[in-house]
Amino acid sequence: MAFVVETGAGLADSNSFASVAEADAYFSDRGVTAWGSLTTAVKQTSLIKATDYLEATYSQAWIGDKVSLAQALSFPRTNMVSEGFYLPSDEVPNRVVYATIEMALRASTGEVLISDQSQQIVKEKVDVIETTYSEFSDPAQRYPYVNKLLSALLNTFTGGNFASAQTVRT
Repeated sequence: MAFVVETGAGLADSNSFASVAEADAYFSDRGVTAWGSLTTAVKQTSLIKATDYLEATYSQAWIGDKVSLAQALSFPRTNMVSEGFYLPSDEVPNRVVYATIEMALRASTGEVLISDQSQQIVKEKVDVIETTYSEFSDPAQRYPYVNKLLSALLNTFTGGNFASAQTVRT
């Protein structure tokens, strides 16, 4: 499969919200050296996995509507209001690009971004080490920074129980 970055044109074959160059610059600015040592192929695969994660987690929660039914990903979008302003319908918001890049770093380490859920451990004892999980705890992995980064673009905040109200400035 080819690595195709969504440019804001609503591409039918895109599979990443961010380019390798954008990720390289992002991590360089933040002093994250682990990313720079990866091959281009690993970076591309990680960005695709990160985009897959965002699509699986947030695609039903984005504000606005897809520009075209033919586009492969959730962006670009029309009628997207964030922080009181309409966002351009011919680009992928920076928050989405940055969230993709953040998740790509995790994917590059072999971390499974969405893992299969199994029965919750109630009690586990190995020698003297004992682990007990809350009966009502959610076993899903959470990424609070990514959730906060994207919250202004969502109809509902992931992990919360409230809907967002939109005020539009013209």
